[in-house]
Amino acid sequence: MKSPPILICLFSLALFPNSLLAQQKLTASNLPDFLARYDTNFGPLEAVFKDLTNENLPLTDATGQPLARRPLADRLQSLANLRQTARQLAAKPEDLVLATTLVIRTESLADDLFDLSQVAYDNDREELGGKLNNLQITMEENQGLLADYLLALAADTQSRLQQLEKEVDDLHQKLQAGGK
Repeated sequence: MKSPPILICLFSLALFPNSLLAQQKLTASNLPDFLARYDTNFGPLEAVFKDLTNENLPLTDATGQPLARRPLADRLQSLANLRQTARQLAAKPEDLVLATTLVIRTESLADDLFDLSQVAYDNDREELGGKLNNLQITMEENQGLLADYLLALAADTQSRLQQLEKEVDDLHQKLQAGGK
């Protein structure tokens, strides 16, 4: 009984595969709005990370080996750095370094959320694991959109550099021709 709605959704995605993606293409003009929405994820993430510091959820196994890559305090600091980078990029959407930093930090956060969701599931904390998993999926989607924006920004920057190099070469040739 549940398969007809799923089939309808899959069929509509097959007919209009780019309809959802086209709406999400990031540009320098819509990036600040996207980053404002992106920023709304940080409040719940901070709350989850702070709750985890108070939880009785072991981040090490019985032998003392870490189940997750980093301590929660490091993750909170990384989250603060990510939030700051997003705000800086919103103010300077054409900054290639900030865009690259944001993509890398978002990917790192998604990895952290995956690790923590697995720890939660391993400790029979299904609700917490599901919450972390949903946040991870959101961060991965954001990272994909930001990565596409970064590639487009890099391509535009490269094109502009090539144009400027050509103009400099033309000026050098004109100077050399004028000197003869």
